[in-house]
Amino acid sequence: MKKNQRVLITGAGRGIGLAIAQKLAAQGYDLILNYRSDQGKSIANLKQFKQSDEAKGIELTLVKADIAEIRDVENMYKSLRNQSIDRIDHLVLNAASAPFKHFSDMNRFDWKLLLNSNLVGNVACVNETVPFMTQGGTICAISSLGSQRVLDKYPLGIMKSALENLVRYLEVELYDENVRVNGICAGVVNTDMFPFLKEMWPDMCAKSDQEKRRWLVEPDEVANIVSFLISPESSAIRGTILQADLGTTLRA
Repeated sequence: MKKNQRVLITGAGRGIGLAIAQKLAAQGYDLILNYRSDQGKSIANLKQFKQSDEAKGIELTLVKADIAEIRDVENMYKSLRNQSIDRIDHLVLNAASAPFKHFSDMNRFDWKLLLNSNLVGNVACVNETVPFMTQGGTICAISSLGSQRVLDKYPLGIMKSALENLVRYLEVELYDENVRVNGICAGVVNTDMFPFLKEMWPDMCAKSDQEKRRWLVEPDEVANIVSFLISPESSAIRGTILQADLGTTLRA
């Protein structure tokens, strides 16, 4: 059944973002799906998704923008207005980009990429989206365990900590706008990045493989939580980061 609600998902072309798009399309949400480049896997995935049975019966708009570039973000919203899109009900902040380096190896260009892609760009998306939320709405930010634990060559975790604090501040700031803000701190997720992460963190992954507990989160599981957080069923949850790590951080 069509929801008559529109969701903008950043970084929607692969992994968690694509899983969220597929889940929400199945529930009848109209979608605005952001991707960064006209080359590569993301746009190919989105074009295929647009032609799929899942996307039938909903309005699906693809918008190109590098979230790290403020001008790109501004132009993305101008493009939406030019397409007569004047309302967005939900924003999912999923796009992320970072160098995989030790802290001491990062230069100023790495820091600029890290800050702009994961904090400045997200703030720009929020600032541009809220005027579209004429009837209120929700914002859901996707974080990771690097916000809580120091992971080797994972400076993205620094920005994920900032993103989680941004969730709390936005919930207070946007309350009078009837915008509800939450986040998800996902564990290690089984996306096409996982083989690379397994190679980067061999000891952690080997230790996890020896545990009885399943430790690899599926993208669909994160998408299910997003679906809940943007729905009225989660109306009492505000300014909260939900942990979705299969319980792997419960033990020391």
